[in-house]
Amino acid sequence: MKKSLPLQRILLLLFLILLYPAKNTAQSLSFSAKASPNLLFDFNTVQKYLVGITQMNVCELNIEAVGTQWDLYVGATTAVPGEWDVTTFYSSNGTVPTTDMVELRFRNVAQTAQIPGFFTLQDILSPTYIIGSAIAPDIAINCPDAGTNTPGSFITNPQCYRFNVDMKITPGLGNRAGLYTLRIDYVLVQDL
Repeated sequence: MKKSLPLQRILLLLFLILLYPAKNTAQSLSFSAKASPNLLFDFNTVQKYLVGITQMNVCELNIEAVGTQWDLYVGATTAVPGEWDVTTFYSSNGTVPTTDMVELRFRNVAQTAQIPGFFTLQDILSPTYIIGSAIAPDIAINCPDAGTNTPGSFITNPQCYRFNVDMKITPGLGNRAGLYTLRIDYVLVQDL
């Protein structure tokens, strides 16, 4: 019995050595969004229609990337691509609002978003990449450089892996009066 004990220890040690690298190479992505799922933009004056309404910090995205590079993109999902979904009309004049009246801005301390400032919201079929691109794999970019896409966490490096999202809507005067909804998708994927 004593002669097989060293063999068991060697096998156990070999198993642990083989298991350890597997634990370190696990790849996962997750993010949490802190925000109300519904925002209200009330255009009740001509000034608001012409100048727009900006809401700061409508959403906070917290990225957790373990062992993998990542891409982050955003786009609108609607029944008719490029148009807001109609809940109810209040008049028969004008056109259905288009999604391009919405502008977004992604901010963090390190300014890692690839697009500085506000940009026009596109349909999810042709999304806007905040980090990375549709061409994969992207080159690895470390925190705190613009386009950071390497593994990391909003807990240890919030300056690179936490984004505050601001939204601006400027409808103008040609739209049909009514109540509309718009779904905005924030998508985090592995850069494969």
